[in-house]
Amino acid sequence: MNKNVNRELGRVSSMLGQGRYEEASAIIEKILKEENHPELLGLLGAIRMEQGNFDEAVALFGRVLEQMPGHVPTLYNLARTLHLADKREKAKKLYEELIEVSPSFFHAWNNLGLLLSEMGRLNEAKKVLKRAVELKPDHAPSVNNLAVVLEGLGRFHEAREMFERAKRLDASYFSARFNLGCLLFRLGKYDEAERELQWVLSVKDDEPTARFLLQSMGQLDMPERAPTQYVRKTFDHWALQFEQKLVDQLGYETPEKLFDFLRKFLFEKMDIMDLGCGTGLGADLYRPFASFLAGMDCSEKMLEKAKAKEIYDELYLHDIVEPWPTDRKFNLVYSSDCLCYFGNLGPVFKRVRESMVPGAVFGFSVESQLENDESEKGYILGKSSRYRHSAEYIRRVLEKTGLKPLKQQTVTLRKEAGKPVEGLLFAAKMPKD
Repeated sequence: MNKNVNRELGRVSSMLGQGRYEEASAIIEKILKEENHPELLGLLGAIRMEQGNFDEAVALFGRVLEQMPGHVPTLYNLARTLHLADKREKAKKLYEELIEVSPSFFHAWNNLGLLLSEMGRLNEAKKVLKRAVELKPDHAPSVNNLAVVLEGLGRFHEAREMFERAKRLDASYFSARFNLGCLLFRLGKYDEAERELQWVLSVKDDEPTARFLLQSMGQLDMPERAPTQYVRKTFDHWALQFEQKLVDQLGYETPEKLFDFLRKFLFEKMDIMDLGCGTGLGADLYRPFASFLAGMDCSEKMLEKAKAKEIYDELYLHDIVEPWPTDRKFNLVYSSDCLCYFGNLGPVFKRVRESMVPGAVFGFSVESQLENDESEKGYILGKSSRYRHSAEYIRRVLEKTGLKPLKQQTVTLRKEAGKPVEGLLFAAKMPKD
């Protein structure tokens, strides 16, 4: 390259450091009109990747590889682009090819491990990320990535060791400290969890999950609901293992119990909404009664699982207390183990009432408030990060919202730490007048 080109590339480098992608692109495109430089095509492709223009990035990397077959940096950037574009199988194949050609290519191992984790192939991800850590043992992010996978596999002791290792490598590494705090909370190590989560808030005071977990431990004032970001992140994380964990490990039968509880109110050709539908557990029970069956949830990963079952007519990715994304009015709205993430149920009940036809029924489960729970509000947030409600509170809010309580039933929702979690089933009706 001549001196003028090198000088222009110096400007490009400065612009990229400042995020001035369009200006950098213009300079590169001007040079390419006059001279062919495969490296510049690759740099332009990398810019397009950063901008989210994945199709254009793939095309540019393809042009580079036509001129420089097997060029490892370009193959890696192409794999990254395919990964970001959710073309996972193609990205996986490329990462594997890169590893075969260059077995010590750390970044390919690390990214392949992340990709396998996203695909739910956790055992494979563990092996790959272990190799990444072997190649670069002082790289805190890869150590953290391995810890996340170990936690997903239920290997909590090993996960904790790896999170703490990442923290030792970089005491200011936010993700490791945050993940460690969440794991310690989950393990019931509340004093240690509090230290990590307080550190997280000292760095990022609006981090919703850290704040909510501290609120669950009683360290901060109780909020009226769990943050949507917390619920979404939690269930996106557990979507792949959700049903196995609930049904096989925790004896979860709430959807079936709620269906039996509501059976007398069901008739053919109903419009039905499954509120907080998750992966669609129990939806098949309602399908024979539905002319239209919809589900709503804030977790995209949960809805992907629900969609794959081909039970629902429509699925909505949505926060249930916001105005609903449909004008349809329903004959039945039901909700299994969703309302435990809301303390104040007034806003939820309001949305339900707005979306029901006269005479419609609303059926739902809640975790029941224990006798020794002292709360003037009628609900309490426990260390489970879920709310428990009193029957009196439920009836009061239903009536205030304009819904008539029909019946209630005490049930065991599931097991937790080997102990039964007690709950209530409720049915309420939208008046016809």
